[in-house]
Amino acid sequence: MSCSRSEGPSQPTTPKFVESIATTVQGQSESADLEAVVLRAVAQQSDSIALPDVLELRSLLDVDGEQADTVEEQVTTIVSAIETELAGWDRREVLP
Repeated sequence: MSCSRSEGPSQPTTPKFVESIATTVQGQSESADLEAVVLRAVAQQSDSIALPDVLELRSLLDVDGEQADTVEEQVTTIVSAIETELAGWDRREVLP
C-alpha cells in the first residue's frame, strides 16, 4: 500500500462530490462499472491514493449498491465503504 493514509480523501461524502459522481455515471452507458467510477473519482480527489491503492481497494470492496433507490444513494454507499476501508488501513499502520 503506497497511500499516505493520514491524508485520505478530502471529505468525499459531501453532497456536491456525490452529485458530481452521479452525474458522471448517468452520462455513461448503463453498463458502466459504478464502483470503478467512484474509485477513480475518490483517487482524483486525493493526492495520497496511488494506482496500487485503487487496485487494492477495488479488490477489497464488497458493496451491494443495487439495493439503493438512486444513483446518488449507490455512490454514497460505495464512498462510505471506501472510507471504512481506508480507516482500516490507518489502524493497521499504527499497530506495532
